[in-house]
Amino acid sequence: MLFLFIIKFFIKNLVDIFIYGINIPYIMFAMRKSLELSLTALLVGLSVLFRYAKNVFTTVQFVNFPLVFCIFSGLFFGSRVGFAVGFLSYVISDFLILPGVWTFVNSLLAGLIGLLWGILGKRFIRYRIEFFVLVFLSVFLFDIASSVILYLIFGFSLLDAFVWGVVGLFLPVFGGKLIGVGPITEASTSFIVCFLSWELEKRGVYVGGEKI
Repeated sequence: MLFLFIIKFFIKNLVDIFIYGINIPYIMFAMRKSLELSLTALLVGLSVLFRYAKNVFTTVQFVNFPLVFCIFSGLFFGSRVGFAVGFLSYVISDFLILPGVWTFVNSLLAGLIGLLWGILGKRFIRYRIEFFVLVFLSVFLFDIASSVILYLIFGFSLLDAFVWGVVGLFLPVFGGKLIGVGPITEASTSFIVCFLSWELEKRGVYVGGEKI
């Protein structure tokens, strides 16, 4: 009797079970999307908060918070989150501080860096020195590229834009006063990214969806 009851119950609810079964992938997809949106909102908020708070005390950039969070986001949460965090961090914080043509240049470059770290970054986190060097180079190339593009927009030739872009990282140009701001920013940004990444690695946090 119990067997017949189970059969009848199963047949009666077969349609509901079938519908629920085929919807499981969509439910999981929706949950993943919700998690990505939540992580993106949280990390963008932190990036904007830190950058804006730093700017209240000084306009000197001694650490690039949008790059900290976009590299970190791409590495641990994937390329989509990395791109979104990099792009939105610059767009929102610039509109709070001072928007301009640099907003679109920096936001696109930061988004690209977050995207690339989401695709390639998990291969390097195990190698401490190489990981730090690659983060440093990412920030360095961001600074060079953003400067060169902006100089080109303002009418410089490609060669002049590149020369001034590189020199400006080490020496004050066009009214600047501080020496070596570029390397200081790149080193401090890289240190923060590496410290956060290695601390999460110790705790067994997933990198790019894979267990360390």
